[in-house]
Amino acid sequence: MTPALSPAARDVLRVVAATLVDTAPADLGDRVALRIASFPRLADRAELDLLLRLLDVAAVNLLLSGIPKSFTRMSAGERERCLRGWATSRLPQRRKAFQALKRLTTVTHYTTPGAARAIGYPGPLSPPPPPKTPKPIRPIAISADTTLDCDIVVVGSGAGGGVVAGELTAAGRDVIVLEKGGYRNEADFTHQEGEALETLYDAGGLLATSDLGLVVLQGSTLGGGTVINYTTSFHTPDSVRREWAHEHDLPHFESAEFKRALDTVARRLCVNTDHAKPSGRDQVLIRGLEQLRWHHGLLPRDVRDCPQDDACGYCGMGCRRGAKQSTLITYLQDAAAKGARIVVGCDVRRVLIDRSAASGVEARVGTHTIKIRAKAVVVAAGAVHSPALLLRSGVRLPALGHNLALHPATAVFADMDEDVRPWTGTVQAHYSDEFADLDAGYGFKFETAPVHPSLQALAAPWESAAGHRDRMAKLPQTGLVGILLRDRYGGRVRLDRTGAAVIDYRMSRYDREHLRRAIGAAAEVLEAAGAREIWAPLARAVTYRPGARSAREDWLRRVYRAGWGPNQLLLVTFHQMASCRMGARARTSVVDAEHRVWGIRGLYVADASTFPSSSGVNPMLTVMAIAHRAAGVIASHQPSAVS
Repeated sequence: MTPALSPAARDVLRVVAATLVDTAPADLGDRVALRIASFPRLADRAELDLLLRLLDVAAVNLLLSGIPKSFTRMSAGERERCLRGWATSRLPQRRKAFQALKRLTTVTHYTTPGAARAIGYPGPLSPPPPPKTPKPIRPIAISADTTLDCDIVVVGSGAGGGVVAGELTAAGRDVIVLEKGGYRNEADFTHQEGEALETLYDAGGLLATSDLGLVVLQGSTLGGGTVINYTTSFHTPDSVRREWAHEHDLPHFESAEFKRALDTVARRLCVNTDHAKPSGRDQVLIRGLEQLRWHHGLLPRDVRDCPQDDACGYCGMGCRRGAKQSTLITYLQDAAAKGARIVVGCDVRRVLIDRSAASGVEARVGTHTIKIRAKAVVVAAGAVHSPALLLRSGVRLPALGHNLALHPATAVFADMDEDVRPWTGTVQAHYSDEFADLDAGYGFKFETAPVHPSLQALAAPWESAAGHRDRMAKLPQTGLVGILLRDRYGGRVRLDRTGAAVIDYRMSRYDREHLRRAIGAAAEVLEAAGAREIWAPLARAVTYRPGARSAREDWLRRVYRAGWGPNQLLLVTFHQMASCRMGARARTSVVDAEHRVWGIRGLYVADASTFPSSSGVNPMLTVMAIAHRAAGVIASHQPSAVS
């Protein structure tokens, strides 16, 4: 791999890494440099190179930090003071630069087995060798420039593409599925966190909004997000279906047809609430909610014979037991068994459009070009890459790429007296809808999520290497209340000069007010659960110990004063939606009620990007129901050659 950083930048990076993690091995800076070299966008690599070189200019540091020295010539204390100033600066660009370096360095360090064990994290709990599960799907090997023909080509293999492929193949159509990620199954799930991020997640887990204000976690593997998600399978809320039907002129969302689609995919995935044994994280959440007499309920999950033991907390790195009913082991296997062809490692660059009709796609597999000629194209690459693909293909609609919803997620954390071991147990078992409807269906849910070292490294404030290390060492006793916000106002997906997707997103004042309330309520839950100390994932350490009068109110005032701009509070998105939204008019939407891209025959979209707005719940089952219905519509538009 060609180095992404200049020699001068690499020299500075080594010193930065040693400052951020003062107990790290000498090669940490070089390992971080390799992560930077894997960035999908050249612009991001160039920006970091320039930043590091500027950090070694004495005049720049005098102006920005009051220290008239190059970074590599500062004392250890001066280097920490310099970085601390960047972390909490009023200038967004300085905060962005700090978070880029902090996230890369601390996540790279703590996802190595030795560093993880040093903070009490054992690593994989299953026996070291993964099970020798055979791979039933046989992807097509592409070893030269290739042209293939089919009835329908499906771009993406997750909750949308996987279901569409399975249903259309069952309906007798000749289907080719193209997946950007690789093919990994139970035999490949090592549950080593660093490896899982690099092989199962988009951009190696490093994808973020353009200002780094939200970390974007989404799957990039055969089966997409269904392979690495937390199994939560909510039906689309009736209130959301009603909103989509009436506010977006899409009556089918309230129809018996859509309800049947939800029920059908739920049955295929074995969605149930029998596998909701609370983990240590859930026990903290439940205890606090019950003390406050707030709502909580069992999470429906798409699992079969799930043991719900300690190893289940690693399900975000792939389910070794095959209990999670991802499209990898359901719809895609159905499709492959009936003759669908599948290509992995396939980067689709554009849809071929001639005289306002789609005729196939062009893609790359390694160094080879692959062309698929098809009667119809179904785009199901997710709410980031679907609009990007349509934009690269020359589609021009006012709403394309706009209205992006991200379900901004964060958490309030606590040091507990008991061993929570937050990486273990059922990935998600309980939730609360106490505040899900604060205003016209908008509000927030409480859930939990497994906390492995990477998430703790992202969340823990950095004011010094020793302080960050101390927070990391408290991981085994860490509890949390996760916040899932239904965002009302969206962001945008656009292209850079190379055609790569860029995500712009800034939380609105409306949504920020709901988030403020969520943080206060989450702290109240943790306090009721018996937390010893409570903290928020801010750039600076802001904590409190429950017990003193008005302690929580004082803490909330300090939290608000710490700042709510980009890179001041950690925000993550697990759910991306609505960037190719469905609607009744081409002026305000991208696809019509039958998933057809306005003005282009034979071009469909069938994934979370078609949501008219954010769903307010974990969206997998909604995506699958939409895709199930879409497959029926597409089959009716595209008769089989033998029918």
